[in-house]
Amino acid sequence: MARITSFLDLDPRSILYIFKLLSLEDQLHLARCCRLFRDAFIRLHRHHFQEVIDKDLSLRTLEDWRTFLWLCGSRIRTVESHFDDDHPLQLLPMISKHCYRLKSISIYNATAARAQPYLLRMSSLEKVHVRNYKSTSKDLIKGIRIHLPQVNSLSLESFERRELQEVRHFSEMLELGLYDEVTASEFVTIVKPMRKLRCLQLRNARRFLTTSNLKMLATNCHQLEKLTFNDCEADLLVLPQFANLKYLQIYCPDDMKSRLFKALAKSLCSTRLEYLILHRKRWIDEEQAQYISALKGLRWLVCKPRDDLCVRHLAELSRLECLSIQSAREIGEAQLSLLVANNNRLRYLNICYCLGITDAFVLDTLGSLSKRLFHQALELFAAATDIRHDIIERLPLEFPLKMLRLHFECSDGMTAGAHFYADEPEFDRQAV
Repeated sequence: MARITSFLDLDPRSILYIFKLLSLEDQLHLARCCRLFRDAFIRLHRHHFQEVIDKDLSLRTLEDWRTFLWLCGSRIRTVESHFDDDHPLQLLPMISKHCYRLKSISIYNATAARAQPYLLRMSSLEKVHVRNYKSTSKDLIKGIRIHLPQVNSLSLESFERRELQEVRHFSEMLELGLYDEVTASEFVTIVKPMRKLRCLQLRNARRFLTTSNLKMLATNCHQLEKLTFNDCEADLLVLPQFANLKYLQIYCPDDMKSRLFKALAKSLCSTRLEYLILHRKRWIDEEQAQYISALKGLRWLVCKPRDDLCVRHLAELSRLECLSIQSAREIGEAQLSLLVANNNRLRYLNICYCLGITDAFVLDTLGSLSKRLFHQALELFAAATDIRHDIIERLPLEFPLKMLRLHFECSDGMTAGAHFYADEPEFDRQAV
């Protein structure tokens, strides 16, 4: 065997093995040395970094970022930029230069006036989210329409009403996030031309989402699949008229719940609705839970059942993948265990602040998980329950311990594809 006196004498497999032992920062330092190491870096990460979040990458210098974007920029499809103008790492100029296949960008803390020239150079973009930090935008929306012709998904925060009127020209829009308040007539002007709209996300819609506007959406946007909003003055009984609705995230007043869930259960939503998220996690009673149980296609459910009778009805669902019932203080373990057993695809369960849940539920859950036909682990968030923190260590090895990932802190959120819900604790301030 020939004597090896230099790194350059190593075979590619050995170099790759060494690279795997190094941090990303050290890998980039080596990649700057010679072509052999650059090739090793590219080969090692050929399937990585399609999505990049600047604050999550442990790169501390502009030189490291420049090397990283030079080597990986062509593979990056999605970027989340959280750095503000005072951050020493200003990345947008390099992103606009190296990420020439970028499809999606989210800009949260950079002032729009500074980001605008670089953003408008990214002609491959299809999805743009901009928070107009410090309200410095200078006709940014108009610039996006002119310079980024492929954009079909637009999310806007902190923009002036005057500038938001430009959104009406995006008639081919598929996804719209409108997080600022407008008037009812302005909302109609903006949204009505978007006949292909599939996703509409709003925040406080009390001023503009009236019953007539909700009916306009149902009539005009036939392909709408995802609808989210907080407060509104509209009659929510219009919602079952959305024939293709799959994702519904709303705040529903107490006096409307029973009628809304009953209407959903008797409409096409009974089979098509897959995601139901109830803001503010107000209580649902037995009657309301019974109507929800008729929505057989549900994959996500966020609600707060009043008692075990409610959970027993929810246990009739069989396709749940994510369930959050945190702060449901009155529920017990038996019906909840039945719900877990009936949903073989359940991978996320949030029972934080469910004070009546003990170690017995963990044992029942492990028993259900052992009978699953496929190995789908369950993420269980159990902060402020009566489950002992060392329960997993106390159990014998014959239990399928790898199937249960038990967390004693609050959840960071639920994710599935393009959907994300920040499943944060919410407490009902009204009397129980």
